[in-house]
Amino acid sequence: MTEKDEVEKEEGGRRGESIQVIARAAAILRALAGQSDGLSLGQIARRVELPRSTVQRIVGALAAEQLVTVGRTGEGVRLGPTLALLAAAAQTDLLSVAQPHLEALTRRVHETVNLSVFQGNQAVCVAISQSERELSVRSFLGSSFPLYCTAHGKALLAEMSDEDVTRLVGSRIEPLTVNTVRSLPQLLAQLREVRERGMAFDLGERTEGICAVGVTLRLATGPRYALSIPVPSLRFEAQLPMLREELLRCREDIEAAAGVALRPAASFVGKPE
Repeated sequence: MTEKDEVEKEEGGRRGESIQVIARAAAILRALAGQSDGLSLGQIARRVELPRSTVQRIVGALAAEQLVTVGRTGEGVRLGPTLALLAAAAQTDLLSVAQPHLEALTRRVHETVNLSVFQGNQAVCVAISQSERELSVRSFLGSSFPLYCTAHGKALLAEMSDEDVTRLVGSRIEPLTVNTVRSLPQLLAQLREVRERGMAFDLGERTEGICAVGVTLRLATGPRYALSIPVPSLRFEAQLPMLREELLRCREDIEAAAGVALRPAASFVGKPE
């Protein structure tokens, strides 16, 4: 092997190690998402399936950049302030990218379209394209919606593990209509169906007379978003095949425009029961 070959091999090895470290750091950050009380190094190690010593070393590097914060005893690792700044910048950029596609979707389906962001234990509406039809669903920027009984909320929950959903939602679920889930096991069963279909539904579960279909945006980093189309119940079922197709098309258009789609799309099977 020539000296040049040895140098190239060494450089390739270093690049591979760097990529591995980045992937591991990203896995740790994802494990901390939604953990308001933080996680211990041991808990993180179990979730990302890495040695505790490796996790400790990566957490130390992330803390130096304020991507995470660490309690005085080394426990309670949480996402740091730098991520909040990056997320805010990403949100601003994404909203400007998404708005024309929301409006294009409204023109195609003649219904209101919402873009919501996961925040705390709710979904908050951050962008709207309002339908001009006389009978349509009105949406308002900044409105907060429960996760367990809305299409966009269930789409967001379905990306979480049952364990994380249980911690976030808790065992007490307030029924808002006769169609709202009544228990955590019932909700978890619905979320399994959402994962299989790749799409979530609200069948009059938050507001009587209003149904909706929703999907998440498959973004690499930053806040978690969901698209939804709320529709008066009287025309929802007849329009469902078209709504489903156009919603997925809109998601693909936004992801392509943002250039940040990473997670594989889940396949859609069947229709809501």
